[in-house]
This record gives sequence, structure tokens and C-alpha cells, in this order.
Amino acid sequence: MTVEPLVPAHIDLRDFPFMPLEVARLRDSSIVDEISGDEFRAAILLWCASWHQVPAGSLPTDRKQLSKFAGYGRVVTEWDKVAEGALYGWVECSDGRLYHPVIAEKAIEAWDKKAEFTNRAASRAEQAKAAAQARWSKAEQPEPTEPTDPATKWNGRSPDRMRKQCDSMPAALPEHAGSNPEREYKGQGQGEADARASAREAALPSRPTITDTAQFAAWIRTLVGQEPVLFAQDTHALARLLDEGCTLADVEAGIAAAMDKRDFRPRQWSQLVGWVRGAAKDRLEAEAKAAPSTRTIAKPPVDPELDRRNRLAKATAHFRDEWRQGWPEDMRPGHPTCTTTADVIEEARLAVEREREVYANGLPARRDRSGRVGA
Repeated sequence: MTVEPLVPAHIDLRDFPFMPLEVARLRDSSIVDEISGDEFRAAILLWCASWHQVPAGSLPTDRKQLSKFAGYGRVVTEWDKVAEGALYGWVECSDGRLYHPVIAEKAIEAWDKKAEFTNRAASRAEQAKAAAQARWSKAEQPEPTEPTDPATKWNGRSPDRMRKQCDSMPAALPEHAGSNPEREYKGQGQGEADARASAREAALPSRPTITDTAQFAAWIRTLVGQEPVLFAQDTHALARLLDEGCTLADVEAGIAAAMDKRDFRPRQWSQLVGWVRGAAKDRLEAEAKAAPSTRTIAKPPVDPELDRRNRLAKATAHFRDEWRQGWPEDMRPGHPTCTTTADVIEEARLAVEREREVYANGLPARRDRSGRVGA
């Protein structure tokens, strides 16, 4: 009877340095009782060699190649003495190569796991690429131009939009709102920091209604006291943050956190950009904690071919009486919740029957002097 190859021709595990070995299964198998020590040693070497053949889990029928794989090199006559025992369990298939059912099973499982890992890695890469494109698409937009009429325009935005954003802000901020504790000066006592913040907030005017860059520049200068940055002219570095989604409250909180740093004295408004962005980040994180997100992460679609191979392997294990605890019951033939199709179950059943027939016939058959397996 001609046996079809036990492993598909495309399965290549030459980049897999590890081959699984079920110690209890090997210890209790009949090969331990049937062959000698030298034959057992050669058999193990042949298993290892077959793992990196193509297809994985197969061997050629050439005597010289088998002698080399079994550790006998060019001394083929010594190989002939142990060939029958070393090839215990191997079957010659229709493609002219030898296959071992157990090694073939492990090779298919390893290939399925490799394909599953590749699919997951590709899915994560696509998600990361999409997130990066969304994150940088805004940053790649052209810088806003200077307003042509400061009295009626602020970086291309209408005064109505500015008034709407300002009106939505609270009239006053809580103490150190939006500041990051990690930015606080470590040597400064909490009482002193609170006193400095209270004094500064008491001296600051209430947040005005801002409609142009001139009013914004005048307002942020009231937040820094007599610091060197007060005299810097270009305030657009902070004004552009409002186009990124920062609020006036974020600007006020970020500057407040920066001014609390004793060893930090900004000379350019751009040096405060990071502080404002940090305050905005703290605000968004606080809002996210206050309103837990119900967003769900979509699972990547299941590859139908990969799912079929997985179900076929599980069904084959069931018919071999090798079902493992923890496997999904919806893949187990005969279980009430089984969703495996009938053709996959029948294919697994026939495969196990062929294996049992092969073993019942006493394979491997004896080899003639030419190294070919007899019919």
C-alpha cells in the first residue's frame, strides 16, 4: 500500500534549533524494548537529522546519507548492521522519502505555531504602523503662518472659536492643577511649595477672554513674574499648543509647574512647551481615569487554513487517545460543543487508522543490500 507523505512538502524547520521530545512517551514506547543500544543511538541521531530536512521530519533513502546522519560517516558497512533497528517506525511514502509518524506530528505542530506567531507579529506591526501614521500626520502639517491682522485673527482661527474655548475653561484652577509631581524640586518642602503657589495665584489676575495673539502674549507674561522669559518677544511657541489640543488651563498649569522649579529659569517661551504638554497629558490621564474607557481591542482575523490544520491536529490526537487537558473542547470530536467540520474529523480518523495499519504490518520493512525499503 502506497502511503502519502506524512508532512506537507512546504514545511521547513531549518531555522528551528529546538526539537520537542516527550520524555514519558519515549520512555514507554516499544522502541526501547525492541532495539539495541547502538541502534537506539543511531535512531536518535536520525530523528535530529530529519528535523532539519525538507520536508521536516523526513529522511532520504540513500544508504550513504543515512550512514552519515546516524554517525557512521563513510563506513556504510557498519551502518548496515544497525539500519533495521535505527529505522524502527520509519515509513517510506509515495515521494520516495522516509517519514516517522511521531516526528511528523511534532513538525506540523511546530510549523503551525510558527505561522501563528508570524500572523500575530504582522498584525502588531500593522497596528503600530497605523498608530504611528496617525500620531505623526498632525506633526507633519505645515506650521501656521503669522496673523495678517492680529486684532481679528490668531494663527488662522476666528475670534469666535477662541471665545468658545476660553468660555469653556473654569474661572480658576486648583492648586498645582495638571502639574507632574516628578517635576517638583526634590529638595523643596511641601509647605514651602504650597506657600509659593498660593502667593503666586493670589497675585495673578483672573484669566481674560483672549481673542488674538497680543492678548495671549500679555496674559502669559503675567504668569512668569520677573523671570528672564518675560522679555522674550516670540510667544508663538506656546500659542501653537492650542492648535494641538492644549487648553488655556494647561498653559497656566504647565507654567506654574515650571516656575516652581528653583533651578529652572527659562529664557525663551519654547522652553515651557514641554511643561504645558505635560500638564495637558496629566489632565487627559485624569479624565481617562474618571471615565473608564469601554474600547475593545479587535482580535486579528483567524487564518482559515491555519485553523483547519490546528483542528486536524487536535482531532488526530483525540483518535490516538492523546487528548490533553486544557485543549478547547469545541475541537474535540464527539463533544457536544464540537465545531470541527465532519470532513476534518474523518480525515483525522483515517490518518490514525493508516498509522495503526502501518504499525500492525510490522513496518519498517527489512531493507535489501542496496538500501531500498522492500515492499
